[in-house]
Amino acid sequence: MSEVDRIQNVAIVGIGTQGSMIAFRNALYGKRVTGYGRSEEAIAVCRGKIDKWLAHFVAQGRLTKAEADGVRERIAFSTSLENVCKNADLVVENVPEKIEVKQEVFRQLDELCPTGCFLNSNTSSLLMSDIYKDVSDRRRAMTFSVDHDDPIRNNYLEMMWNPSTSQETKEAALAHYRTLGFEPIVTEREIKGYSINRVWRAVKRECLYLWANGYTEPAEFDRGWMMEWNTNIGPFKLMDLIGLQTIYNIENSYYAASGEERDKPPAKLKEMIDAGHLGMKSGQGFYSGYDTEAGNLEVEK
Repeated sequence: MSEVDRIQNVAIVGIGTQGSMIAFRNALYGKRVTGYGRSEEAIAVCRGKIDKWLAHFVAQGRLTKAEADGVRERIAFSTSLENVCKNADLVVENVPEKIEVKQEVFRQLDELCPTGCFLNSNTSSLLMSDIYKDVSDRRRAMTFSVDHDDPIRNNYLEMMWNPSTSQETKEAALAHYRTLGFEPIVTEREIKGYSINRVWRAVKRECLYLWANGYTEPAEFDRGWMMEWNTNIGPFKLMDLIGLQTIYNIENSYYAASGEERDKPPAKLKEMIDAGHLGMKSGQGFYSGYDTEAGNLEVEK
């Protein structure tokens, strides 16, 4: 079997903001997908998003109704992690950006997944060599990490190898993501935050500092950013898309690693989160009026 055909059954562990998009993307490009949700409610929310995306693609002429039905049929769900993993060629983990949570998930994956299954963490700031601390040596060779930006709206993702990643894993991972229409940007050696994402993180940290200390308003800053850099989205709206709880967790992971006050997320961001303003997923963040059922389709408006 060629590396292009190596991965056909993809398990998505965590079907929230990123997980739902990744499930959709894999099914869109012909993979059989099983999503793990902790509750039927979480599964229903994910199904609703996928239905909305499919309707949007049909309305745009990017899919026929029959093709959209085919995508839907390739996606199954379960509240049993064992059922999700039992036939997986690849598991993509999308649980919250907290090291102890990811470590526990990977410990379970090591026990439940088939021998030849690759393990992929979708993480922005954590190191796979820390995440897999309770995973067997055999399995460590089959691990890698990625940082998706937006699997619906663009084809960018950053991929990073860790000290244990085997050549077989590298080839299979690159082949898989390229069959999904991505062009991976590879960070060859493990470093906190990858390469491009470290630069984005420096921008994000400064944006949060300017906003929290009253120097700028999100909409005004984003307007200038888009004019200067010729983009269709600014940093504050992008943070809304990612999710402000995720942003907070990422910043806290950098603060925990450095202990430097400049890496500590601003209290003002925590106040927003405590008030339920989580970004796109809750309908309000730095901006308001998001359609929570549409996912990120209307984010540019």
